[in-house]
Amino acid sequence: MKTKTIKEIKTIINNNNSFLITSHYSPDGDALGSVIALGLLLKKLHKEVFYHIDRAFADKYSFLTDIEDLKNNIDHQKFDVGICLDCGDLNHLFGSEALDRCSKIVNIDHHKSNTLFGTVNYVDIEASATGEIIYELLEHFKISLNIEMAIALYTAIVTDTGNFKYSNTTSKTHLIVSNLLRHSFKHWEINKKLFDEHKKTKILLMGETIKNLNFYFDGKIALSILTQAEIKELGALDEDVEGLINIGRDISGVEVSVFIKETKPSEYKVGFRSNNYVDVGEIALELGGGGHSRAAGCTILGNKDEIINNIINILSKKI
Repeated sequence: MKTKTIKEIKTIINNNNSFLITSHYSPDGDALGSVIALGLLLKKLHKEVFYHIDRAFADKYSFLTDIEDLKNNIDHQKFDVGICLDCGDLNHLFGSEALDRCSKIVNIDHHKSNTLFGTVNYVDIEASATGEIIYELLEHFKISLNIEMAIALYTAIVTDTGNFKYSNTTSKTHLIVSNLLRHSFKHWEINKKLFDEHKKTKILLMGETIKNLNFYFDGKIALSILTQAEIKELGALDEDVEGLINIGRDISGVEVSVFIKETKPSEYKVGFRSNNYVDVGEIALELGGGGHSRAAGCTILGNKDEIINNIINILSKKI
């Protein structure tokens, strides 16, 4: 699926000066880590770097270098190149209108549902995370990795592999991480922040998610939903829902976990996770979204009960 090579992207970077870096809405660890690692590389190359990132991300990423520089206000500047990371299509790209001010658009991703929307596209569906691709890019520049870059890339990879639990983890993944760990950062502290530490409101949301769980097809499907009213009543923020979908997936006997979050009246963000054989990427694509075979999502407009019934009907053909 790669339409360009890393070398060609390297040439684009060498031949241009100003870069806008962006990613998808509600950025996760892979998006943030990849954006920051690439930004640090470009700064080392004495390029002008402008981050254009949705600020709706969890506090647990506060340890990342440059995290406070991630902005969503870039005025009316023009850029030589816009680089989009970890995003499958323009509908899910934060501030996509900013790309109109970029002479060239580079699309770097690892989702098989990527629509190849860039003027230059590099999509490696074998990569466990976009962070793996950025690591390869760094290697091509033969610039020595510093500890800040290593932490950013580790965060990207450890997030998208679920702390190396998911089936997208490969021998290449472990080799890359092994090289990153040579920088002697406290990876165990990062793991704790990313996977074990939770705010009180997050714990309360976990309880609400469990309370709202419903099971279908002899427990093979677990589905939970949170409304804006429930989230606000607990004093939680939208970003606190990150990872709640794993509650359903971690239940013995569950093949597909579905987590639905109301984003505004009659609009719902739907996440899908599968354990073994159901390709949830295909399901999300059918519903206007996308993702991977084991992790995907979409946004659906309509009545809550009708949306749930439609999802269960689609899943009934896959279980």
